[in-house]
This record gives sequence, structure tokens and C-alpha cells, in this order.
Amino acid sequence: MGKLKEKLLNNLTPEEMDERFGISAFEYVELMENYKKLFDDNGDPLNYDYEPTQAEIDEMEAMVKDYYNSNEFKEYAEGLDIDEINDSIKLKYSDSDVIQAIKSVKDEQWFINRILKELNGIWNAKNGVE
Repeated sequence: MGKLKEKLLNNLTPEEMDERFGISAFEYVELMENYKKLFDDNGDPLNYDYEPTQAEIDEMEAMVKDYYNSNEFKEYAEGLDIDEINDSIKLKYSDSDVIQAIKSVKDEQWFINRILKELNGIWNAKNGVE
């Protein structure tokens, strides 16, 4: 029944759905229904005063520890390519590379200073400095 609902909901194959969203449409609908239960009719969050017991916290911590010790997690961790991740966060161009490229096109100091000022402004905006 779940596969039929999934097909009717999104008209995608399970592989296409998993590739695009990581979950099926049926799972998405179920998750949204559970999420909606957290709010009242006005959209305000329901006030849950429930606090887990120490036993429940210990049980959750044991589950997390078991997962990190599991073969599933080891296979996942071994499948990560650290070099690929590091390459993706490397700096593409340094300041000196940019200056050298600008000098090859237009070797005027006022122009170079203006470009560096703009680059610094972009960096500051991206990193929340300004």
C-alpha cells in the first residue's frame, strides 16, 4: 500500500524519489503529519513540559554509543573521502594571484587598490564582519 501511495503522490520511481529527496513521498507526508501535531490551530507551538527521565537519557546515550560502535557507522565513516572534502574547501585564488591577473590586464595601482577594496568588502560581508 505504501508503494502505491508513493506512486500516486509523486509519480516518481522509488529510486528517483530517493535520489531527489532522500526519502519517499509517503515518508515525507508522514513526517509532516507528525510535525503538524506539534502546533495548535493558530500555528503556535504546543507547550510540552515533559522532561525525559535520567533512565531515558541514559538509554538514548547508549543507543548513540552503540551506533558509533556499529558496523554501519564504520562503513559510513570509511566511505568518506577526506581528501575530496579538503579539496572542496581549499582557497581557489590568493590575493597575489588576483593582483597578478589584474596587472597582466591593467597595471594601474588605483585600479588594483579598488579591486582589493571590493574583494575585502565581499569577504567581510560573507563572514559577517560588517
